[in-house]
Amino acid sequence: MNTYKTTKKHLGILLVLIFMLSGCNHNEQAPATVAGDKTEPVKVTAYSAKSELFMEYDQPLAGEKVGFLIHLTRLSDFKPVTEGGLKMVFTPAAGEPLTFALPAPTRSGIYKVEATLANPGKYALKLITDGKGFADEITASEVQVLNKGEKAADGHAGGEGAIAYLKEQQWIVDFMVAQPVKKELNSFLAATGELVPVSNAEATVSAPLSGIISTTRPLPFIGKKVAKGEVVALLDPPIRQDGGIGQLGAAYAEAKNRVALSQKEYDRAKRLHEAKIAPLKRVEEAEMALASARTALEPLEKAMGSVKGEGGRIAVRAPVSGTVVEVTAGAGKGVEAGQPILRIVNTGTLWLKANLPATEIGIAGKSLNATFTVAGLTGQFKPSRLVSIGDMLDPQTRTLPVLFEVPNQSGRLKVGLFANVAIRTGSVAGALAVPKDALTEDEGRWFVFIQSSGEAFDRREVKIGVEDGGFVQITSGLKGDERVVTRGAYYVKQAEAAAKGGADQGHAH
Repeated sequence: MNTYKTTKKHLGILLVLIFMLSGCNHNEQAPATVAGDKTEPVKVTAYSAKSELFMEYDQPLAGEKVGFLIHLTRLSDFKPVTEGGLKMVFTPAAGEPLTFALPAPTRSGIYKVEATLANPGKYALKLITDGKGFADEITASEVQVLNKGEKAADGHAGGEGAIAYLKEQQWIVDFMVAQPVKKELNSFLAATGELVPVSNAEATVSAPLSGIISTTRPLPFIGKKVAKGEVVALLDPPIRQDGGIGQLGAAYAEAKNRVALSQKEYDRAKRLHEAKIAPLKRVEEAEMALASARTALEPLEKAMGSVKGEGGRIAVRAPVSGTVVEVTAGAGKGVEAGQPILRIVNTGTLWLKANLPATEIGIAGKSLNATFTVAGLTGQFKPSRLVSIGDMLDPQTRTLPVLFEVPNQSGRLKVGLFANVAIRTGSVAGALAVPKDALTEDEGRWFVFIQSSGEAFDRREVKIGVEDGGFVQITSGLKGDERVVTRGAYYVKQAEAAAKGGADQGHAH
């Protein structure tokens, strides 16, 4: 029996210790005012341009020491204030202000100040911080000091939300609370698209004559940049002359001789006509024959101009500047006249071919303004101008092709990439907006989390409108002066789920 009593006693002590460690215990620094059987600390949330103040304290009684538990958060990054002193200045309705100070936080973000206010009444409260690079002044709500035995009025500053999410939890994650903003938002139509070469910036380099691709000069590799007029391949004469350099040379010599003979005949006919020996018709016929011979010689001269005296090889030149995107032949292989060797695309400027749904072609008559994103590439891209709007729907996709010109000097964009295109259809001026990350979805309905006090939040259903630049218009369910969780809404949602599951949300300071 004695052993049982001893064990029971030890178990009771253990349970008390567990409760003290796990519960939210402010009583060490902030003695509570008892209202019936319930302890009700006063909670205050206030803001300056730089800081958020969340403060808890028990009802102050005249002449008695009271503890103030103060959480200070920087609004710039929603992290705790980690250094610098704090002054609490209590100003009564009559008399001199009383100042209580701490040289540094008790721990990161938290100050514990003990104060004794001798006289009952209302005190204006101001908190002044002097942290390095973070000097600030925050005006809090009035502090009511009571006489002993006097009961406090119902209600406490700050209010309570349905979801508890503590400062210590907020500070260690990517979290932020901010008021909605009013800004102009554009409405967009979503479409698919593809990046394609500009029509006159793509060329297939073909063999001008039959021959064998020389091994003395390597063909350019895929991805190599070449300039217009640059030699990209050399052709050795073929084993047989048909279609090769031998045939070109023979044809060129024959055409050159024909021009020379035609020139002589024209000169002779002209002299005879001037001597009254030959009719004018003979001169005209000779002139026509000379023009025909010169026309036949011209392309052959250009072809011969590509032969650069490297053992009679034919030099094949790039017709445009750009990047080699395809090589269809290899060194030492024979090619016929007109056979493709490689393909060059100038990717300094591309076209974005957007596919406008047939149901939205009404906007095609307007001045189209678009942006687009590409999977795998960060950032948003903007075309420089609208090139054309198609006149015929694609019979397979039932979409209207729209071409935009896209600058690509950096070379980040590649031909053939697919794009998600947003075509502007209008704008909303002065829209009440929150960042997209502030929204959570539940069964097709949209919600935001409202901060009702420093560590308390409520879930609020909202209606949304247009989305632009990472912001979403809120058409109903939100006021402009409320503070919304703009980063870390997921964590508050998890806290809500944990609270519903009965998880302990208390903390110890």
